[in-house]
Amino acid sequence: MRLVKENDRRVAERVQQQARLDLVVPFTTPRLTQAALNAANRLGAGLNAEIRLLRVQVVPFPLDLKHSPVPVDFLRRQLRTFSSALPTRGEIRLARESEAGLVSALKKNSLVILASPRRPWRTRTERLALKLRRAGYTVVMVSNKDGAERENNA
Repeated sequence: MRLVKENDRRVAERVQQQARLDLVVPFTTPRLTQAALNAANRLGAGLNAEIRLLRVQVVPFPLDLKHSPVPVDFLRRQLRTFSSALPTRGEIRLARESEAGLVSALKKNSLVILASPRRPWRTRTERLALKLRRAGYTVVMVSNKDGAERENNA
């Protein structure tokens, strides 16, 4: 009887993990990352959500992909400086290209939250959001100036 209860509990935990809302905040700059993290906290409040703070470190071609040009300990410390009300997990990806590293870390149902300063032209972050949307991902853009969320469907 006890074995059945343990198995039921494990199955329930697995289902709950799978049903968890995956909020992904890619690291851009400290200020913009904190703005995106704040928006993720607002979006995930009251939901079964977990934030993945994702740091993609580009490794130039002459170097082995396993050897970051920036010490991994520094990257870990950098991720630990951010605070969040929701469960947050820092994740470091080493990749040849930033976008490819980000996409490789995303799940089919991931919600990507990006912050960008307001500019009259499209910023690099806004272009990334557009590419992710075209690839089928859900992206929320946050304006750093006033913190208001906006969805760019352009």
